[in-house]
Amino acid sequence: MKFEFNNLHTILYFFAPFIIVCYFLIFSIINADIKGLIYLIGLVSSTIITIFIGNGIVNKNNLKTPDTENPMCNLFTINNFANISNVPISVTVYSFTAMYLLYTSIVLKYVLPNLLPLVFFGILILSDIIWLRTNDCFTGGNIAVAFIIPTILGLGWGYIVNLTNNKSWQYFTGDSNTCTIPKHKYFKCKKGDIPT
Repeated sequence: MKFEFNNLHTILYFFAPFIIVCYFLIFSIINADIKGLIYLIGLVSSTIITIFIGNGIVNKNNLKTPDTENPMCNLFTINNFANISNVPISVTVYSFTAMYLLYTSIVLKYVLPNLLPLVFFGILILSDIIWLRTNDCFTGGNIAVAFIIPTILGLGWGYIVNLTNNKSWQYFTGDSNTCTIPKHKYFKCKKGDIPT
């Protein structure tokens, strides 16, 4: 089977995990804070732990030969060594990121304003799982491990970052410029001369 990048959708799909990570890092650089670095430390740690646990729990679908395997499943390799991980890294990135952001949003009671990114990650995770199963890249067990472990680690990392009470380390900390309708405000007016 020949692999071709024939449309923008395919390119965006394969680079989405990199785009997401780069977004958080560039956003952090532009705002001159360390949110992106904190996120990256958690993501890298989560990915390494997920690979180690995943490689110990599940086996990759080894029933395929190089001739029958979908080349889209092993698009990126290191020195043509494709079986670095028995679990899909893309699901790991999406799951960790979604749960890391969700934890902070829930703790700070700021879920509703952040609903769109959270729904986006949900759709991204589901579409990635469907794609991986449709193309027979990973078994259900492999995908489940790649979803469950980073979900737990993302919530845990969000908890650890939240324990620091350092708002500059957290995403979705709430907008300090949010306007609210004043309640029971009375204004006192005095008659006086109008300056001209």
